[in-house]
Amino acid sequence: MSQVFLRLVQFSSLVIGDRQWLWPSVGLVVFGGLLALWLNRRRLTIAPIGPVLRILGWTLLALCLLNPLWSSSRPRSRANVIAVVADISRSHLVAGDTETVSRAQAFQDKLKQGESKEPVGWLNRLSQDFELRRYTVADRLQQVDHFEPVEFNGTASDLHTALRQLKQRFEGQPLAGVILLTDGNATDSVEDLSDLSGMPPVYSVVPPNGLTLPDSATGTHSVTQTAFDDAPVTIQVQPEVANVKSGKIAVTLCDASGLPLETQTRAIDDPSPLKFKHRPTEGGAVFYQIKTALQDTAGKELEAEATLVNNSQLIAVQRSTSPRRILYVSGRPNWDFKFLRRAVETDPQLQIVALIRIAKKEAKFDFRGREGEQANSLFRGFDKADPDTVEEYDEPVLIRLGTKDDQELRGGFPQAAEDLFQYDAIVIDDVEAGFFLADQMKLIYDFVSRRGGGLLMMAGQESFRQGGFDRTPIGETLPIDVSRDMPFPKAGVRLSLTRDGWLQPWIRLRSDEVSEEERLLSMPEFITVNPAGFIRPGAVIMAEVKDEEETSWPALVVQRFGKGRTAALCVGDLWRWRLSEGLRQLQGLPTGSAALDPGEREPVEGGGLPTEDLSDHARACRQMMRWLVADVPKRLDVNVSDDPTLGSGSVRLTAFVRGADFEPRENADVKFQVTSPDGQKFEMTAEPSDTEPGVFESSISTTVAGAWKATATALVAEEATADRPASNEPLTASLGWAYQPDQKEMRSVAVNRTLLDEVSRITKGKTIELDELETLTASLPQSSAPLTEIWSWPIWHSWWVFATALACLVTDWTLRRRSGLP
Repeated sequence: MSQVFLRLVQFSSLVIGDRQWLWPSVGLVVFGGLLALWLNRRRLTIAPIGPVLRILGWTLLALCLLNPLWSSSRPRSRANVIAVVADISRSHLVAGDTETVSRAQAFQDKLKQGESKEPVGWLNRLSQDFELRRYTVADRLQQVDHFEPVEFNGTASDLHTALRQLKQRFEGQPLAGVILLTDGNATDSVEDLSDLSGMPPVYSVVPPNGLTLPDSATGTHSVTQTAFDDAPVTIQVQPEVANVKSGKIAVTLCDASGLPLETQTRAIDDPSPLKFKHRPTEGGAVFYQIKTALQDTAGKELEAEATLVNNSQLIAVQRSTSPRRILYVSGRPNWDFKFLRRAVETDPQLQIVALIRIAKKEAKFDFRGREGEQANSLFRGFDKADPDTVEEYDEPVLIRLGTKDDQELRGGFPQAAEDLFQYDAIVIDDVEAGFFLADQMKLIYDFVSRRGGGLLMMAGQESFRQGGFDRTPIGETLPIDVSRDMPFPKAGVRLSLTRDGWLQPWIRLRSDEVSEEERLLSMPEFITVNPAGFIRPGAVIMAEVKDEEETSWPALVVQRFGKGRTAALCVGDLWRWRLSEGLRQLQGLPTGSAALDPGEREPVEGGGLPTEDLSDHARACRQMMRWLVADVPKRLDVNVSDDPTLGSGSVRLTAFVRGADFEPRENADVKFQVTSPDGQKFEMTAEPSDTEPGVFESSISTTVAGAWKATATALVAEEATADRPASNEPLTASLGWAYQPDQKEMRSVAVNRTLLDEVSRITKGKTIELDELETLTASLPQSSAPLTEIWSWPIWHSWWVFATALACLVTDWTLRRRSGLP
């Protein structure tokens, strides 16, 4: 009642009705006041209360001549709209225990009470002053005629979307407020609520919490794919626990079929997340299941939980279906390539294509061979039918390894963007700058900066400054300044990691610091080092080498360059590391994966340890190559995201199409073939985006819970050039996503007051308890509204005015009589 009075005072004012009586009233007040003071001049010092009361009563009577009016604004009757929105999602079915009603029952009773006519319920009372609109919200906002009965069977709680739709629907209309009955557990995006600014007040009504049963949920999770050879996929899980303070929570990672892969436990009061590392055996969309269970201190699983729906979660991991291709260019055959090739040849994610020079250019006048012979004598007896294609003395002799066909790299290092950009990374090993033409150097520069590829230059006698890469486009991309010189080490040096190197998982080969330190100490000394004189701004030194005098030289330096990344490996005899490991194997000592503890080794499908036993050198090579090609864009990149415009469960499939020169293509024909969890397949045609070139989009509403998969196919028409015929090469990519409406809806059993308080703050409303709803509805007719009316009533018609004046005069008369005055 006090709140209603305060609102009444806030929006009210005092108005003079008859202003022509202003001066007569003032004269009467002055005359009456002076007369009262004169007649009671002897009493002023003894009993002044009597004269004051007489003056007050006389003043009230004189002011009535002005016809004072009490004026106020109030919402115009049934001209403004109040929207009552009831969240009917399944999360309200959670009950605290067997003796407590569920949130759904509490809301249902309150809505039923509001619809009653005898006595008049709060909904019918609101309809007397406002135009009432009733809505229910689950996966969509729906208007209803009444709230009786209400079934809480919604599979989503799109609260943010519903409020945004109400704002749009009533744009320019007199919406006075929104009453939202919900637990606040929204399933749509609520990270940014700024679009609700300017909306009428939202009054959030929350149910009584009353939950006493313990509950565990999968909580939040994140998926990252690192360059770690043993664990390309890292799944971090932050489980949530409610209504229990002691015991343990067990989290199990399972494959798509539910087969357990790994189980981890931690104390309930431990806030640290759990990390799972797994190496999928297949490409494309890979699905995992996360399951949680509460345990007591003895490890026994608890039987009773508030709900078991939120104890499992299906997640999707996007894996590449085709290997990343790396172009390796070397100035001479060496052991580094031998060991690098061995390291990645069994990796399904990597493929090396090599271009190795086995002989440099020779002057035409040297070693002519037979008289009149122009061809290189090394190739005598080959290609006699086509002498123009035979290597001459002024051309280097190159061999190709790992090519996909006979035409790949047939002309040597690529000279066109379409030929070079098909690779994801380039490795330049011990080859001088003169090996490349000026256009080829510029092409490598564009490969990194514009195409987004990776570039690694390995040490050697013809690498970096020693190879003449100073002031070349290739030298500009490197993380070290090759124009500055430094002295070479005079003795052997040992490798160590910098602080930044310790923080990068693709640099380390062990999971703990002690084991990694032991591995570094077991490495041999290195002799061949290309000293780096200056590190470019923004570059990071991951590893360094030191001699006995603690003089250090950068060993591995990396940086971002344009859209890609570059690295400089300044140690030229890493093959000594692999030979030392071979010697340890001959001595019967464990190396590489065999030296790992069983807990560090990656389990394979069906249990056990991986059958592939890699040396530390091989693992380091793999991880460096994976880092080099990580995040490199493809000609066809696909993505899946929620599409709230079509309702809950709708997703938008996006394809980004690039040509052979990696420029966006708008003339592509993109189709998605979608496979539902029940095995049904259907095809959709993607439409070009209106805002971004090369982007094609298509939306789909998922109705079946489970794992969804899609394959994108893009036909890109490439125009013919002088060196390349026209082509219409199909590009393919796969993706997947998990649709689990029940798990998303029931992920938390607690009332999310934080979200509701933020909505109330933005819209200038408030959050109240369910038992305060009648008080709120009673105060709304006195609240501000878009359409108001002015009402007034004369104060002198009020009985209390005359009663107050009469009381003042009677009290003065009584005091005078008791004092013996007339």
